[in-house]
Order: sequence, then C-alpha cells, then structure tokens
Amino acid sequence: MKKNPFFMVLFTLALLISCADADERYAQESSETQASNRAKYVFAYITDLENNLLTTRATSLNGKTWNSGSTIRIKFLNGSSFAQNKVKEVAAEWLNYANLKFEYVDSSENADVKIAFHWNNEQVSWSSIGIDCKSIAQNVPSMNIMLFDENDSNEINSEDFAAIILREFGHVLGLVFEHQGPDSKFNWNVARVRNYFLAQAWTSAQIDNLLTIYNTSQTNYSQFDDESIMLLYFPDFLTTDGKGSKWNSKLSEMDKEFISTLYSGKPIEIPHTVNLKYTQDNGTTNYQYTGVRVGEYYWVNNNFYHQVPGAWENSYPITQARLDKYLPCARLDISQYQINIADFERYYGIYYCRASVDYMSQNGKMFENQNTIASNWELPSAVDFQQLFAMCPFSVSTDEVLREADVRFALSPKLNDNPLAFNISDPTGGPYRTYWFMTGDNIDIYDFNMMPGGAKLNGTTNWNNGVDDPHPGVIGDIYHLFYTVGYYTKESNVYIHDYLDTKNPYSYHWFNVRWCRKLTDAELGYKLYINGAQTDIKKLALTEAVPSGYSELAKGYIRGFYVQYILDNPSPVYTVSDIVRLAGNVSDLTKNNW
Repeated sequence: MKKNPFFMVLFTLALLISCADADERYAQESSETQASNRAKYVFAYITDLENNLLTTRATSLNGKTWNSGSTIRIKFLNGSSFAQNKVKEVAAEWLNYANLKFEYVDSSENADVKIAFHWNNEQVSWSSIGIDCKSIAQNVPSMNIMLFDENDSNEINSEDFAAIILREFGHVLGLVFEHQGPDSKFNWNVARVRNYFLAQAWTSAQIDNLLTIYNTSQTNYSQFDDESIMLLYFPDFLTTDGKGSKWNSKLSEMDKEFISTLYSGKPIEIPHTVNLKYTQDNGTTNYQYTGVRVGEYYWVNNNFYHQVPGAWENSYPITQARLDKYLPCARLDISQYQINIADFERYYGIYYCRASVDYMSQNGKMFENQNTIASNWELPSAVDFQQLFAMCPFSVSTDEVLREADVRFALSPKLNDNPLAFNISDPTGGPYRTYWFMTGDNIDIYDFNMMPGGAKLNGTTNWNNGVDDPHPGVIGDIYHLFYTVGYYTKESNVYIHDYLDTKNPYSYHWFNVRWCRKLTDAELGYKLYINGAQTDIKKLALTEAVPSGYSELAKGYIRGFYVQYILDNPSPVYTVSDIVRLAGNVSDLTKNNW
C-alpha cells in the first residue's frame, strides 16, 4: 500500500514520544517554538512502503482529482461517534467551495475513503492523495488521523484537531503541500534541515525528497500561499533567512478559490484592473498603483515612482536643469519642455539603481484591492516581457514580423492621455521629433501606459543618441529620453528602441521599474501543453492528466502569440505552427534573426 508522507502536529509536549529526541541545540534556536504555550510541533512521516521513499509533491497533483460533481463515499474503520461526527462537521467546510458531495456509509460497505484514528498506534496524521484513496483495500485506512483520546472533548473540539481534519481532507481532494510547489519561498539551511530530521530517524534519501521542489508540469498550482491550510509548520531556524512558516488552522481565501476552480471548471473572475498598494517598510508608508490585465498577467500600469529609503539615486533627482542639459542632445528646444517635475516623476517614474531594485524585491509587498497580499507580484523576467510583447497585434507590420513599433503602438499612451504624453517638434524645422506619443487606433489597448523614459547614467561616460554623437555625461544625467524604453528584469534589462532587445548585457545604469504578476492556474482555469514537434498545443482543465509527449508551454513569445491569436480568438486564422513561426521571426536583437 502506497501512501504519500505527511507531517503532523502533536498537541502537547507530553505527546512528542520518541520523535522528541530532536537535537535541543536546534530547538532552542526557535524563539517562536519556545514562546508558544498552546502547542509544540514535531515532524514525523510515513514512508512509501514499497520504495521506502518520500513522494510528496506540490499543491494539486495532475490526474489525482475527482470528477467535478462526484459523490465521495467515506467510512470510518474505528473511533467514537463523538470523533466521527467532528470529522464530518469540519470536513464539510470544503464542500462550501467544491462541487462535490460526501456520503458517509457503514464500515461494512465499500467506500472510496477509509478513515482510521490512531491506526496501529501510529503517531502520524496522513492521507492518500485524491483518487488514490480508491485503490486502498477496504479493511485498511486511506487516511489516519492522530487522536489520543476519542472521547476527550477538549482535544476533539480543539483548533489543532480541526486543522488536521481540514488538511487531511485537502489531501483527499487532491491537494498536497505548499512548500514543494514551483513558487515555494523557503530558503532552506540544508545542513540544519538534515541535522534536524536525522535526529528524528529520517534517512538521507528521505530528506533529499523533502527538499525537492517540483516543477509546474507535475502539478496544478496557485501562487505560494503562506496562509494555506496545506502549508506545514516549519521552525524559523530551518531557513537561512530565519523565515519559517506559521501554524495555519483555517482555509485561506486562496484555498477556497483554488478548490472552487478545481471542482467547478469555471475560472475565477479576473477583472481588467485591480487596485494595488505597495509597501516596503511593513506598512509605515504605502504607495497606490493600479494593475491591468494583459493576457495571462497583471502588470502595474505605470512605472514605479516611490523612493527607496537611503538609495543612491535619491541624491541625483530629476531637475529642470538636468532636462535642459539633455534636450539639445535630442535637438529639442529647451523652451518647449519646461515642465512640472512632480509630473515627470509621476508619469515617467523614478530611475532606480540596481541596489534599489534588489531592495524592492526583498522587502516590497504588494496588496491587491488594498487588503489581500499577493505574494507573486515581482520584478519581471525577460520571458515575461516577451509574452507581453507577443500580446501586441501587428499594427504597423505587413510581413507578420513583430517589431518595436507594434509594441510601441499597443502599449504607449495616446496623445494627451497624461500631462506628459505629447509631441515636441523641432522649432528649427529639422527632421527630429519625439515620435512616441500618437493618435489613432490600436494605441494603449491594455491601458499599459508605457513611457519612453530612456535611462540615467551611473557614472561619467560618453553615450550615443543617434544625433550629433557622442554626448558626454556624468552620474545622474538622462539619456535616450523620448526615444527608448528601458526596464529592469531579474536577469538584466530590456530595451525598446528601433528594435526589441530582451537580453541586454547586465547594466549598472539606472532604469525604470514596474512589476507583474502571472495569473495562477486557479485563476486561469486551465494549463497549456505543447508537443515536442511544436505542432500542437493543448488547453487542459486542471484535473486532466498531461498527454504523453507533451510538456507545459513556457512563458514567452510562443505562449503570448498563442494566447492572443488562438486562445482568445473565437475564429483563429493562425495554426500552432504559424505562431511558432511568428515567435521565431520577432525583431528581437536577442534572437539575432532580423
């Protein structure tokens, strides 16, 4: 009989039994555990009895969920009616969000789920995953619930016992643990983890499996949720940054949303815009932004314009004098660009040094609709920008090659959309104009409001603008304003200027920043898979298993074109082979094909 291993919570220090022999040196380092008067936690496990290995995975396993609308038959193999009724009462909370039914039958009847309490004196709570429960023999449990006294009202009515029931029934519904998911946030101190679990008689192979992070093709997943009932308690001292996890006892909002999507087949409603609140100092100061949906993402719809405390760039702010120095380099009359500097910082955004970008990534938190933290708002990767660009229609191309002008039309504000979206002509009648702000159709179709802010120098150097080059500059000077977009990415930065360049060499100059958030599988209600020959893409429900020969379609140009021209189009004119071709022909310097 195979069972996935599951950790448990024991109710009091007296119940630690043999597992309590964990090295006290490590236990003493957890101030949170020392301070807790209501419970002490210890880890235990059940092995895969066939292979003696841990086999946990993350979030929801492909092919393990029940059909939406199913009736799951459940029976108890032992236990008092008091304990059984509590299980029924607590487990029913899942049914408020999942299109399923639980039918409890007599122990003599056949059932899908077989529940035991303290089976063979096992000191562990565990369950088989999803429909795997059905393959367990009728006279042995598919779920074991730790219970020391089946008639003790204090224990049975405790918050801890309810949490165990919710978690084990989450496993029954196909959910698995949060910490091994693709978006896991734990930075393990591997040596300490090994010492901690070796002291509890774990083998090295079992610990290796515990530390495994599974990829998105193996699982259905939502963003990492530190409030999830499926997140285990980990002491702070098991991580390098001192950030463990807390003991969760209730279904989180994301648990409810995910299970509702998993067992209804209906995507969560995703509004076009969401109100955002950014904070980087635990809420001492807050900054208001807006997120807009672009295909499978939310993007902040303007460049960040908040300051990072103590940052280098704060000593080199935008001033009219700096603008006056730059304007002749673009053959622009200084008199035509005397502006409100506060407007400039608001609509073009601040130029950040890399240290500030890293600071925001480490300390910044984004709240959606002002009160719900969304943990996967983050600095984009190059592939995120590629997928964004692929969502831009061919506005100016006639040969089906995506160029910077297509991106510029689709993402930039229209003339007069904001106080700084306007053209400046050369009063001498020369050919040079700021050409970014336009009128017409297919402009700023997502309310993205991309501004051509260029960048700022981080030291003394010469730079080229395409006009009367080179131009000498010092730290804090602007370059390429009106002509170029430069954004930080996790890897380096991207440019939009006469061409797209999503893989620039790492630069220490200062660029604009805006974050994005990938919509989760739960929000989308589907996953995309592509075959090896790249001739077919399948859109599958979250409960469907992956066909042989298919792998999850990665973020980037192919996926963006597929979403725009096939997935979101009721009458697609392109085939999958066509969009693979389109992705290969993008005028992106990174691809070296134009």
